[in-house]
Amino acid sequence: MKLALITATLLSISSFATARTSQSASIDTRIIYNDSLEMSVSTAREMLSEIMTVVGLHANFELKEAKVDNIEASISRRKRYILYNPEYIRWVNNITKDKWAAMALLAHEVGHHLNGHTIKRSGSKPALELEADEFAGFVLYKLGASLKQSQEVMKYIAMKEASRTHPARNSRMLAIENGWNKAANANEATVSVKR
Repeated sequence: MKLALITATLLSISSFATARTSQSASIDTRIIYNDSLEMSVSTAREMLSEIMTVVGLHANFELKEAKVDNIEASISRRKRYILYNPEYIRWVNNITKDKWAAMALLAHEVGHHLNGHTIKRSGSKPALELEADEFAGFVLYKLGASLKQSQEVMKYIAMKEASRTHPARNSRMLAIENGWNKAANANEATVSVKR
């Protein structure tokens, strides 16, 4: 009896999910976000699929859980990867309370691949991080995130001061804003042309 009660409780907790719908006019992107703050491999793949859909490309990299500090774009044996630590993603989801933080991190890593940063094999550098942040801002606008939602993750993961590998928090938030505004302006121009 106790086992049945525990199982029923766990099932009801794990199935408490909400659907979020993109505000993008070009596609209907629906993702089920598990409010228990877990990000399964399938959820991460759905997020990656949404990102690649709004940029109009096919992913030429593999998304994998891995023993990494957080999340990273890398190349190993001529194959591209986005590797992520599920504990790190769980922590980010827990403090931000929505899907956009994980989406921003994933879009940032996609930006490293699509901007050719991983081909250079030079590691993290502030200028490259800002390019990836700008890409993430662009993508998050296209997916329907507000500017605040797009930048929220940086309040928790970016350092106040710049380091040799990463820019300061304010610079990163500005790069996200620049990308978000580029997407918004491009969207307005498209709407004007269609009228």
